[in-house]
Amino acid sequence: MRFAKKTCLALSGAALVAAGLSGVEIASAAPPESAGCSDLYVLTDGRGRGLTGRTWDDAGTTVPPGARAEKFRYDDGIVPGVHPHSLDNTRRVAAPALERKVGDFHRACPGSRITLVGYSFGALISGDAAELLAARDEVPDQLVNAVLIADPRRHVTNTAVQGPSGGIMSVAPDGPGMHTPGPREFGDIKVASICREDDVVCHAANPISNAQAFSGQLQRLPTAHGAYGSPGQNFWARPADFADAGDLLLPPAAPIAWGPPAFPSPMPREILNDNAVYQRVMDGLTESGDALAWAEVLNSFGLPGDQIVHGFWKALQEAGAGY
Repeated sequence: MRFAKKTCLALSGAALVAAGLSGVEIASAAPPESAGCSDLYVLTDGRGRGLTGRTWDDAGTTVPPGARAEKFRYDDGIVPGVHPHSLDNTRRVAAPALERKVGDFHRACPGSRITLVGYSFGALISGDAAELLAARDEVPDQLVNAVLIADPRRHVTNTAVQGPSGGIMSVAPDGPGMHTPGPREFGDIKVASICREDDVVCHAANPISNAQAFSGQLQRLPTAHGAYGSPGQNFWARPADFADAGDLLLPPAAPIAWGPPAFPSPMPREILNDNAVYQRVMDGLTESGDALAWAEVLNSFGLPGDQIVHGFWKALQEAGAGY
């Protein structure tokens, strides 16, 4: 079963790469000859900072001596019409581009280690790329690891205080242009998954069986989701320190009243993603939403939509107006 699954993912990854990488900035994969082949840390930031990586700048991120760090820049759209394009398109373009970056670096430096570090939306892209790498076997698993901070596809765990909880894309059903595939398969790639218990992005309670907990998490989203830089334990500043953390669930950023799960229930994703009627509705809304994507609108007028949107979105983020 695993061989079949890995083969399927490998074919999917190859198709995605072939689909094109418009709108993604990738630094030169091979280091200069004078620099040698040091280990590489690839830093991928969250929504509103995907093209600037300002979280890493603000945190003063450092990597171990002898290693070097590069930012992976990508168009971090979620809602077409509001953002440049949909979440599905972001994943479809950015994750294979990051996978290819790792492959290029490995071919240039076959003995060097590569660490994918992602925060929030960046953890989604880094984790998706790690899954593609695990499926293809082009880069040995032992040379790749990932540090995922507040990963939206974090696996579901059963906690005593709030019941089954997991990444929002492992809990919520598909939305327009936002498919939720659930947890990943990383093979033998070592992954550290770091999440706060009250962060709805990576540890959402089941809104069916424990609506009180889910509602409380939504209300404190800005506080909990931004609480990964505390003094003495700054995950943004020193991600290498937590490479061996494994599945690390941190206490709430502040006290929160959890409602006990009222009854056992599957996650909304499990209920609705297999419902044919629901899927037809979502597919229709997705198709309509794609027509609102900025690049598509510009392309319809014969303009180079991808290049224009990429530059404009980056300028917005550099001005601190990413949203």
